[in-house]
Amino acid sequence: MRPSSQQVADYQQNGFVHLPGVVDAARLGELVAQLQAVVLEVGHTDSTWQGKWRQRYTDSERFTLKTVDKLARRSAFWKTWLSSREMLDPIEALGGKPMQLADAMLLMKPPETGQAFPPHQDAAYYAANQPEYIIATLHLDATTTENGALRFLPGSHTQGLLEHNRKGKAHLPAVDIAELVEVPAQPGDLVCCSIYTVHGSLPNRSPAPRAIVRIGYQPA
Repeated sequence: MRPSSQQVADYQQNGFVHLPGVVDAARLGELVAQLQAVVLEVGHTDSTWQGKWRQRYTDSERFTLKTVDKLARRSAFWKTWLSSREMLDPIEALGGKPMQLADAMLLMKPPETGQAFPPHQDAAYYAANQPEYIIATLHLDATTTENGALRFLPGSHTQGLLEHNRKGKAHLPAVDIAELVEVPAQPGDLVCCSIYTVHGSLPNRSPAPRAIVRIGYQPA
């Protein structure tokens, strides 16, 4: 499913865009089943962020975050799908050129204790010199304010890499997460952003897990 011209324009202007229903229910079921097999084999990694930024949140000492990295190396099914036209078509429409898979990671916020993410740019961690790098977030669960939907700062991708506080995990203490635009999404939706777009999310306070797969694409 290729994004509309308006969605492409929104991405170019704001640095992020919500693409509903890119992955249908049948395909999502296959992907989740394969992902569950990977988790059973390798388990989750505890990837909880540390730092003083946590102090603004009640019960932040209980924050947890579970991840599984390198999905394309761990599952042949995921590797094939991540580089299929089903995924490359929308990404290449946003980027305006041929793109290729860079990496993919499962991020799961456990029920009630799933950590918040303070405002930051992913370029503070990787691909800092790749302004055309696109992050596509595949939603495995519906996201809401309660469970920590993604939030973005419109237009922030035009500023390049900003100076981050790197104590604990790199973040932008001068940016209030309440000022970011929340983008709730449904299972099968993609939410895409630039490597330079400032984003974050609130904790998961809901009784259910909130899982996404973060996928990186770079120019081929």
